[in-house]
Order: sequence, then structure tokens, then C-alpha cells
Amino acid sequence: MFRFFSCFLLLLASCSSPEKPSGLRIAFHSSPSTLDPRKANDFTSCTLMCLLYEGLMRNLPDGSVEPALAERIEISEDQLVYTFYLRDAYWSDGQKVTAYDLEASWKKGIDPKSPSLCAYLFYPIKDAEAALKGEKRLEEVGIRAIGQKTFQVELERPCPSFLSLTAFSCFFPIPLSLSGKNLDQVRPAVVNGPFYLETLSPHAKLVLKKNPLFWNQGQVHLDAISIHIVPDETTALHLFEHSELDWIGGALSPISLDALALIKEKENGHFSPTAATTFCTFNTKRFPFNSKEIRQALSLAINRDEIVEHITQAGELSATRFLPPALMGGKNKHLYPSYDPAKAQALLQKALRAKKLPPLTLVFKSHTLDKQIAQLLQQQWQNVLGIHVELQETDAKTHKELLLSRNYDLSLSNWIAQVNDPMNILERFKDQENTKNYPAWQNEGFAQLVQEALQTTQNDKRLEAIESAEEILASEM
Repeated sequence: MFRFFSCFLLLLASCSSPEKPSGLRIAFHSSPSTLDPRKANDFTSCTLMCLLYEGLMRNLPDGSVEPALAERIEISEDQLVYTFYLRDAYWSDGQKVTAYDLEASWKKGIDPKSPSLCAYLFYPIKDAEAALKGEKRLEEVGIRAIGQKTFQVELERPCPSFLSLTAFSCFFPIPLSLSGKNLDQVRPAVVNGPFYLETLSPHAKLVLKKNPLFWNQGQVHLDAISIHIVPDETTALHLFEHSELDWIGGALSPISLDALALIKEKENGHFSPTAATTFCTFNTKRFPFNSKEIRQALSLAINRDEIVEHITQAGELSATRFLPPALMGGKNKHLYPSYDPAKAQALLQKALRAKKLPPLTLVFKSHTLDKQIAQLLQQQWQNVLGIHVELQETDAKTHKELLLSRNYDLSLSNWIAQVNDPMNILERFKDQENTKNYPAWQNEGFAQLVQEALQTTQNDKRLEAIESAEEILASEM
């Protein structure tokens, strides 16, 4: 498996800043894939879910979390039992939010009949993984409501990031009465977050209004949020410059590369590091990418510095390690070999042994940045290795389906960490059946190290296991 990194920068900007804004106008590059927090796994949908729903905990700007739906939390001495005492909170239809809503929602996320795409995030919970695999009944999982306002969770092992996990969208509750329904077909949606969805025009616009029944509505200073679906970066920038949008940038509404340098010079351009990765994934179940040497050859043929200097031009880091430095306290390491055309050629010849490569296709999303990166990869592989790779541009939904079904040769993709913990990325590759393990790669030594990191409560041993696991991923490309 080969990866290259570019730590994304999130741009936040505003054309105007009224003293008491009543509404916010933003843009999404693509329509949310779902209105159901149990199904959300892309950045756009998860962002929308955080506006419509609230979980037990809430994310803060520095990456930490604070109680939200939970008023207080008790954690047992062995760090295995979490008891959440709920505050008085209401659904937008006036019904109370209860611990029974949470129990039903979480168990639905690991129901093998209709699992969440992020079901692996529930694995720290006792018997959750076994239930997902059909080895245990859902009733046996360590998730239980103790009356209306007390919710208790028993873990399989201590999990330092568990409270942060509960702030992610697949852990949000939905009403018990709707737990068996497809929320994409329920109108209007019943929510418990700071906003509710007033109107939805598919592929055009969403209008969110302030939820008067939100428990903390006094701290919500916007009356409405208008979300325009604008696939074209140039159009989004035009709307922004003409004061028709208040905010663009980041993964929600990317800015054209031509305009990025100019915006960086303006006083209203703000950049923040994000725990994100741009990478190329190989389908290791197909020839030739079941060969580590061929994966290594293609990696060594890539000049990452050229990508950063001539395409992204936004201060990203060339990839030298698997984990984004932002997840490792800003610490970088050199685990990936530098650009080495001669070694790349030798590895390819050794791996092929006079065999011919089949036609290869690189899949990428319809996005200016991705397209330019894909074109440069195509050029570098042709120049260094004499390999011609076809390019296939797809919409975001098709791209995700190809990755999840593993119906691809190699693909350009990216991720943004769901919680501030390197295990959030590493754990995806522990089991080849994990839906987020796009290359379907599995390694016994790596899995053992991940398990060790999951089970230990000693920070130094945990970090040692994490870095050893990362080294295996890097060496296997």
C-alpha cells in the first residue's frame, strides 16, 4: 500500500462581518450523501449532521471535547464503564431526548443487517465487534439505558479517545420511534441540534433555521444558515467576492488554485492545519498491486515535492510518514524513501520478471486539485517507469462506491481524521473487511501492534506500538 501526504489547510474567510449576524451563507462542493447520522461518513454529510444533531459530547476548536447532551459523566476506576447523565433536552417535535434513543441508535450502528459505514468506531465497546460479525446478540453489547436520563456504556478495553468518539456523527441519537426508518425519506427530519432543516432543494440549496427547542439555543447566535451546492470552485469564488457567500474554503468549498495565492495575501484569509491526508490507494487484491515491490516502485517514482511546489501551493507538507503530523503533536518522521527513479526502475523490473503490466486506471474525484495531481502522477509514472496509466474522473458518490466495493485498480483519495487520535486512522487497516480499508490490505504483525496500542493504558507503550505499526504500513506501501 502506497501513500503520499499533503496536510490540508482549511481556509476561513468572510466578505463582511456585521456586528450581529442573523444568518450565514456558505457553500458545499457537493450535496450531502445522507441526512441520517448513522450513514454519514463523508466530510460534507458529517458537517451537516453536526448542525442538525448533538451527541453526548461536543468538539472544541483545539481538538478536545466537552459535555453536550450529557450533563455529567462518571468513569469507573478501571476506565471500562462510562455512565452518562443526560440533561433536559428535546427533539424538534417537542418530545424529550432519552437514554433509550441513544441505546437504539448505537445498536443500530452495529446491527449486521444495516451497519454504519463507520461501525468500526464502536469496536471499543464490549462485544460490539462480535455483534457486528453476528457472533453475539445486540442485547449482549455493553450499551444500555438505565431509565430515561441515564445511559451506560461498558468498554472492551480502556479507550483514551472514547469521549471524543461520542462527538462523531455515527454516535448521535435519533428518536426511538424512527430508529428502524430511513431518515433520508422522513420529512421533516426530527432533530436535537442547534438547527433544523427547513427546506431542501437537491443539488441546489439547503436552508437551516435555528432550533428553538435546542437546550443551549441561547448560545446560538445565527437565525439561519443557507447552504448553496456549488460544484465549481470558480463560481463559488465569484459568489464570495460579490458578497453572496460569507465563507468558502477547506474541504467543504475548495478554492481554485489560481485564486489561492491571492487570497492568502488578504487580511481576511485564515489558514489552520488539519489532520488530513491526500493519498493514492492500491487494490492489493488485484495484480499487479498485490506485489509490494511494484507498490514501492510506483512510490519511488513520485516526486512529492513537485506536487506541493507546483500544484497545491498552499504550504502543505510533502509526505514523509503515514500519519499526518497534526495527529502526532506536530512531529514529523522520514519513513518514506525520497524520490529515486533508478531504484524505482530496478524494483519494477525485478517484480515483473518479464511479465507485462495490464492496463491500469487511476480513479479520482471531479475536483480541480485532484485532477491536476492525477495528471502529474500519470506524467511521473510515464517518465520514470514507462508506465501509461489511464485517468478516470468521477463524481464524489461514484468515487466512494468504487472504493467501498474495491472495484478499482488505484485511486486518488483523502481523509480527515474523525477524532484527534492516530488510532482513528491506523485501526482502519487492522482488518481487511473494514469498509474504510480501501486497499483490502492485512498484515498479522501490524494487527498485533494495533491491538497492543488499543489495549495498553501506558502512554509510552501505546506510542511505541503506534509508531511500530506505522513503520509496517510505510514499508509495505
